[in-house]
Amino acid sequence: MARISKEPLERSDGKASLAPRYVIVVRVVSFTFRFGTIEQLRECIKYYQQKTRPTSRVAAKAIASQLGDDWRAIRSWEVERWFERLPMYLLEEPKRQKVLKALFKALELVETGKL
Repeated sequence: MARISKEPLERSDGKASLAPRYVIVVRVVSFTFRFGTIEQLRECIKYYQQKTRPTSRVAAKAIASQLGDDWRAIRSWEVERWFERLPMYLLEEPKRQKVLKALFKALELVETGKL
C-alpha cells in the first residue's frame, strides 16, 4: 500500500519563508520518491511506463545543445541523471506496476487539489 503526502520543504539554513513550498512524497515498495514539481512527477511516470529501457548513453551533440560548447568541463562521465540513481529492484515487473499505480494516484490527487 502506497502512502502519499505533501510535506513542507524546509530550508537548509533553518529560516522561515513567507512563501512556503511543498514536496510531494510517495512511499511505495520500501522506497520514498520526493517531487518538487508536478513536471518531475510526470517525468517519473513516463520513465516507469517504459517496459524496456532505452540506452542511457547521451550523444555529445545533445549534451552540447543543452549545456554549451564547454560541456565537458561542466558534465563529466561521473555525473548521473536522476533515473540512474534509482534502485534496480524498482524495475522488476511487479514492483514497477506498484510504483506506477502509486505515481498515477499521486498525480490524480495533485491535479484534483485533494493533496
